[in-house]
Amino acid sequence: MQYGLVGLWWLVFAALLLVGVPLASRLYPGAPERGVAVALPLSLVALLLGTYWVGQLAFGPPAVALVALALVGLSASVASREAFSFPRRAYAEALVVFTLAFGLLLAIRAVDAGAVPGAGEKFLDFGLLQALLRAPALPPEDFWFAGHHVVYYYGGHLLAATLATLTDTAGRYAYNLALAGVYATEVTAAFGLARNLAADRGYPARAAGALAAVCFGLASNLLTPVRLLAGLLPDPWTAALADALGRTVAEASVTPETFTYWTASRAMHDADTVYITEFPFFSYLNGDLHAHMVAVLVTFLVVGVCEAYWRADDVGHRRRLLCVLGACVGAVTLVNTWGLATATGLVALTVALAPASPRTLLPARLRTGFGARRGGLAALDGRGSLRSRLPEEGTRLALGVTVAVGVALLGLLLVAPFVDNVLLSGVSGRSPALLPNRSPLGGFLVVHGAFLLVLGSYLAGRTALTPRRVGALSALAVGLLVAGWRLDLVGLALAGPLVLAGWYLLRTRSDRVGFETVLVVAGAGLVVLVEFAYLQDSAAAGRLNTVFKAYFSAWAFWSVAAGVALASLLTRARTWLPVSRDDRRVVGAACVALVVATLVLPYAGLALTDQFTGTSDPTLDAIEYAHTDHPEQAAAIEWLANESGTPTIVERPGRTAYAWRNPASSLTGVPTVVGWVHESIYRGGEAYATRANDVDAIYTTTETTSRHLLLEKYDVEYVWVSALERERYGNVTARFADDPALSVAYENDGVTVYAVAENAST
Repeated sequence: MQYGLVGLWWLVFAALLLVGVPLASRLYPGAPERGVAVALPLSLVALLLGTYWVGQLAFGPPAVALVALALVGLSASVASREAFSFPRRAYAEALVVFTLAFGLLLAIRAVDAGAVPGAGEKFLDFGLLQALLRAPALPPEDFWFAGHHVVYYYGGHLLAATLATLTDTAGRYAYNLALAGVYATEVTAAFGLARNLAADRGYPARAAGALAAVCFGLASNLLTPVRLLAGLLPDPWTAALADALGRTVAEASVTPETFTYWTASRAMHDADTVYITEFPFFSYLNGDLHAHMVAVLVTFLVVGVCEAYWRADDVGHRRRLLCVLGACVGAVTLVNTWGLATATGLVALTVALAPASPRTLLPARLRTGFGARRGGLAALDGRGSLRSRLPEEGTRLALGVTVAVGVALLGLLLVAPFVDNVLLSGVSGRSPALLPNRSPLGGFLVVHGAFLLVLGSYLAGRTALTPRRVGALSALAVGLLVAGWRLDLVGLALAGPLVLAGWYLLRTRSDRVGFETVLVVAGAGLVVLVEFAYLQDSAAAGRLNTVFKAYFSAWAFWSVAAGVALASLLTRARTWLPVSRDDRRVVGAACVALVVATLVLPYAGLALTDQFTGTSDPTLDAIEYAHTDHPEQAAAIEWLANESGTPTIVERPGRTAYAWRNPASSLTGVPTVVGWVHESIYRGGEAYATRANDVDAIYTTTETTSRHLLLEKYDVEYVWVSALERERYGNVTARFADDPALSVAYENDGVTVYAVAENAST
């Protein structure tokens, strides 16, 4: 186990948290916590954006050191001002939460450290990290499509590479250390955001933070507890439950002995599709360093800045915060372009629903004229008939969307090179589409049911409920459920009311709700939206990819809001319960304990038990497994990894993904002529097939002249021959034996690497 590296990375994150506190305090002037909740994400995003821009000229230790020193200098300048007072207690709390989460994920990764090709995108993620560490400038060369730059959103991998460069850590260790650091940063941000929001409402603040951290970092959907329950039911009941879940009877139940962590990530089925329903704990347990996971770090920063906007009284400060949000939107575009719409939508909701009218953002002259046309600001006080208020609400929404679009354009401008050479390159393979197959009732409830119950109860509790009204609302809920099921509008029927109720409460009962309700509306809006519209791309059929990304973002929003909602139960349960005030608190605590136990113990308990059963010596080396599973190839990979720069190699194309294909390029970052079939998504099927056929010809032709022309076409420096190439192409060694342009550069019992002479075709 590499304990020295663990200590070094912990110190770097602690330092970045420290550096971020003065900067975050500028977002929350006068707040007691001084913005500690978003201090670490703010530092990391500033480091990412600075490195990205300096990296356009040069990427490496000097560039990263320059950006880090500039960040420290800026923080010191802010901290030196008389008004700044360092929040020691809040910093210590954040550091404790970070350390616990960091240690947990490192323990998980230490017994399963490998960047393996199956069960996820580790070969893609590890290869991108290694390619970035080799890159002299940005964007890096595509390690699966030599001679061309990467056209995948690589911002999260750039952040990992920046931290690796800052700490002088090899990619094989940085992969898992960065994964643990990102996870811990997100858990810490969820804790801090929920703590602040609960404190505003008078709920137990630290309890809210802890509950939000658990909801984000440890909780699962309901599939595992439902399947465990099914294993205890009579056979007819299990069959009925299986039908409701869209599964076979065998799939509907599970025992601790037959449990596998993977199943819960595919919890929703319809007639045509098995949807990806990942949640944070699954994703980090699985161990990809993937874009949708790292993007939450930036999304939580967007949440924090939007919360600061919500609090701000000064219009000048709100305008400055919108500029900060522009930088955040740019960063999330770099990390995961899918997050662009999510972040922009949250900005629109914040501006539209904030206590301060969005009109105040306009210049005074324009504001006055605009207000006069719409009846002035009188309608903003939350009173008036529905008919009189609809135009006002429409105006607020229109202004919110307009401001958010401006923020998004600013963000895209701030990452203009990425937009030009990556984002626009993939536009042709994507198009908006409408009216997909909608979510089935059983799967939808399994994925979202717990959040819907907690958040729906919370919003209902913000109104003046009597037992009679509770009965009426319960009947309405059942009616919506049945109607949604029968009319194939499950998502709209179940999540739509959260949007309407949240909007209504924010605009009419603002003394009873706060920014946490904006997060409820944002998450529910995403869930409803993907029932009717999606982005069709070549990576997956239908709305599979859109549901995947939208549900993951909704989980992030809802985990923070759920922490606040559950903490409210600790204060007291409903006043109409026929028990004493103290007993109501006991009831509330019991409800919280039941929810947490249901979401955490079945899945996390079984998954962690499996993870740590029969483990070997812990390590954070992501490629150590290759020495056990493929020793000859691993030795050759180590040799290639020590080659400097980005020499082009040729190896067997990875026409079969998620298998041991293209290990040389994937585990070193050295570009190959063509790698995994993923490139057919990024470049198009014809471009991929052309290169793959040319590679086949290099290995199979007996005409040396033809081989030399192909080698020169792709500027190949090394030809890789391992068991994979022999399996497909036969006796390659015999064909290469008399080729004067090829000489052995490395050889062991299983692998021969040939060096290609310069000007081989002459």
